[in-house]
This record gives sequence, C-alpha cells and structure tokens, in this order.
Amino acid sequence: MALVKFEIENYHLILLKHLDWEIIKDSVKISSIIEEGSESPFGGLSVTEDVGVMLFGKPEGTFDPLSAYGPQYTDEQKMVIARVWGELPKALEICCYIQKFEAGVYATKWNLKHWRKI
Repeated sequence: MALVKFEIENYHLILLKHLDWEIIKDSVKISSIIEEGSESPFGGLSVTEDVGVMLFGKPEGTFDPLSAYGPQYTDEQKMVIARVWGELPKALEICCYIQKFEAGVYATKWNLKHWRKI
C-alpha cells in the first residue's frame, strides 16, 4: 500500500498555538473564531499579515500596523505563508491523532488515519 508522508514543522505549531476555535451552537461544525471586523482566525485583518508576523516577525523598515496595506513580504515568504496555512488542517489532524504537538515527519497508509512518527 502507498504511504502518505507529512512533515509537521515548527511553523505549523506556531500557528496552531495561536488559532482560535469554537463549536457553533445547534450545529455539528467546529469553526475558527473570527471576531467582528476581523478577516483572520488569529484576530487580525488578514491571514497573510497575521501568519507573516507570527512566522517572520515584524517586517524590517517602516512598518505601520494601522496601514491599509499591511506588511510587505518577499515572494518566498508569501509562498511559505500560503503553504503553511494550507497545510494547517493536516497538521492539526495529525497532532490530534497522535495527541502531541511535536515537529517531525509522520506517515500513514493512504487509506487510513493511523499516523506514526517516522
């Protein structure tokens, strides 16, 4: 059988640490908390901005947190932000399954959710 591998990076763990979740009443859904006026489950106006600050810190140069344009990131940083954000559900699934928030490479058979650190 084919093996599925996934690497949980410290980047994933940083985001999971700061992600807010709630169970929606009268629903079977679990959703991220997004406050009124916020566009990000981390409490800010932008997922890219929130994730970027968490992963890369405050941008160098003149950074105005109240600016409508937000911080500017390099193309490489934007790719990392998009990748880590997109992989977050899988990282959360694995952490919940193994009951640890630990960086490393994990694997399971393609048709099972039986994750193991390799």
